[in-house]
Amino acid sequence: MSVEKVVAPVEVDEAQVAPARAKKRRRRWAMPLGRLAIVVVLLVLWELSAGVVVDEFFVSRPSKIWEKWAEWAADGTLWYNASSTFASAGVGFAIGGALALLVGYVLGGSRRLGDLIEPFITSIYSLPKLALVPLFVMWFGIGRPLQVAICALVVFFLMFYNTFYGIRDVDRSLIDAMRVMGGSRWDIAVRVRLPSALVWVVAGLKLSVPQALVAVVVAEILASNRGLGHLVALNSGQFNASGTFAALFTLLIIGITVDRLVAVITRRALLWKQDGVETQ
Repeated sequence: MSVEKVVAPVEVDEAQVAPARAKKRRRRWAMPLGRLAIVVVLLVLWELSAGVVVDEFFVSRPSKIWEKWAEWAADGTLWYNASSTFASAGVGFAIGGALALLVGYVLGGSRRLGDLIEPFITSIYSLPKLALVPLFVMWFGIGRPLQVAICALVVFFLMFYNTFYGIRDVDRSLIDAMRVMGGSRWDIAVRVRLPSALVWVVAGLKLSVPQALVAVVVAEILASNRGLGHLVALNSGQFNASGTFAALFTLLIIGITVDRLVAVITRRALLWKQDGVETQ
């Protein structure tokens, strides 16, 4: 005869839980509201001090910057140049990232080949990227090909080293176990090496995505007739502080947005690892 133990359901006192929920909700909103307050205070101080503390010719005013930004948004200037920047950054990131993953995986998986080739890649990486721009202008001309080439170069090195050392950091016993079980090279790559190196790859992704945008903007400033970097160079060359700050703030907003999106994506990509750590 079996005796079943009946566990009575735990009653939750809403009167005790409600204050805790309200406190948690307030904490959740406290940080964004605090940041917004700082931005508002800085903009107000800027508006009041322009022309009084600092000559308006050099710093303009937030109100005039907003007028210029709204004008660009209305006549299509903003979208025309932003779309060019995004297109170049997207193509450059895809090319540089794909090459970095491929080369990093091959060299990281082969100890001899990696030790042979890696010093040459490091020597190229040690060169200042801006020093290569004149050479790239000779090869690719100005415009989008130049922007894509510089972006791909910057992304390649950031992604390569994370992939390379991530693959080398994989536990050798896991690879041997997969081979004992009859796993093919594809199985080892997909089921062992890439998942184990995912943390490194994600770290490289978080670094390279914003830097891809930076590389394209720098190329646009140096040699281009289109893009957000071109807007910065054009307006600064005309001593137009309102236009220069409007372009810079556009880049600032885009950079923050891209960084937050990448943070969300990388956090979701590593959920499986976090869950594994919590269950240990």
